[in-house]
Amino acid sequence: MDGFGDIKMVTRVSIIGITGYTGLELLRMLNAHPNVSLTHVTSRQHNNTPIGDVYPHLAHMDIKVSNPDLDMIAQDSDVVFLCLPHKTAQDTVAALHGKVKIIDLSADFRLDDVETYEKHYNVPHIYPELLKSSVYGLPELVEHHRIANANIVANPGCFALLSQLMLYPFAGAIKHADIMAITGSSGSGKSASDGTHHPVRSHNMKSYKINKHRHIPEICRTAQIKADQLNFVPTSGPFVRGIFATAFISADKDIDTAQAYSDSPFVRVMDTVALANVVGSNFCDLSFQRVSDGEYIVQGVIDNLVKGAAGCAVQNMNLMCGYDETLGLLSLSPLYP
Repeated sequence: MDGFGDIKMVTRVSIIGITGYTGLELLRMLNAHPNVSLTHVTSRQHNNTPIGDVYPHLAHMDIKVSNPDLDMIAQDSDVVFLCLPHKTAQDTVAALHGKVKIIDLSADFRLDDVETYEKHYNVPHIYPELLKSSVYGLPELVEHHRIANANIVANPGCFALLSQLMLYPFAGAIKHADIMAITGSSGSGKSASDGTHHPVRSHNMKSYKINKHRHIPEICRTAQIKADQLNFVPTSGPFVRGIFATAFISADKDIDTAQAYSDSPFVRVMDTVALANVVGSNFCDLSFQRVSDGEYIVQGVIDNLVKGAAGCAVQNMNLMCGYDETLGLLSLSPLYP
């Protein structure tokens, strides 16, 4: 039973930008969510096309891709997920604001101020008032009532989400942190390039944007550190899904990590972590090892498309709609092996 009495609550949901990897993950999860009714899944390129014609693995779904105007989407929806590229979501959020609850999976509303956004994304932010009013959607670290009461929720970046969960127990006590985070090829999206095409990645590793990655401001904000206290080394790995990260942390005091995330249903503190234990699920596995006084090695793993994107977004939706945050997500067991 959900909601009040014997009446099951149903949330009408639309996805704008269905054909990218994140949109497809959202569709997979929301189609199985017990309290969701899908109203619109949109794409300008594939308007009025059965989803199975675009992606044959979804041929069993009786869903047509559409391209209605934003007013119709807002009228027919309780929650709208935006799976649009960075820099292009601003106008869509502004057009929908005040008409429907919005969960934006781009980077356009994650940061606190215009200056930081424009520095890292090299494009003007033309809606600073909405930037100020959006709520950062990381349920393990943000008070649930803030997410529940939000009209715009900004989903974290995948590197940022994992790194924040790794550093947060040490927030306010970090002298310096070094993070190497290895990500799979799905994190680069479905359009191949010379640097991201999987035939090259499948037998290769390389680092990129060292100490220049766009997710660094999100990480520093939560960890309560400045950029010069962090070395961040994003690295392309020879696999499709997941992020495997290792952090070397120097703190100015010992930190008790024994009860870290004891009230967080999707964070599992383990002796060791492995990607195969989380891929396909909304879990984040962490391990904390004290090396010496104030010195720690922390490792963490997530599925970048689930906990790092679509799964976290559904977790946010649950909170915004008054459901338990785990609804429809705990049934997504990891794909093992």
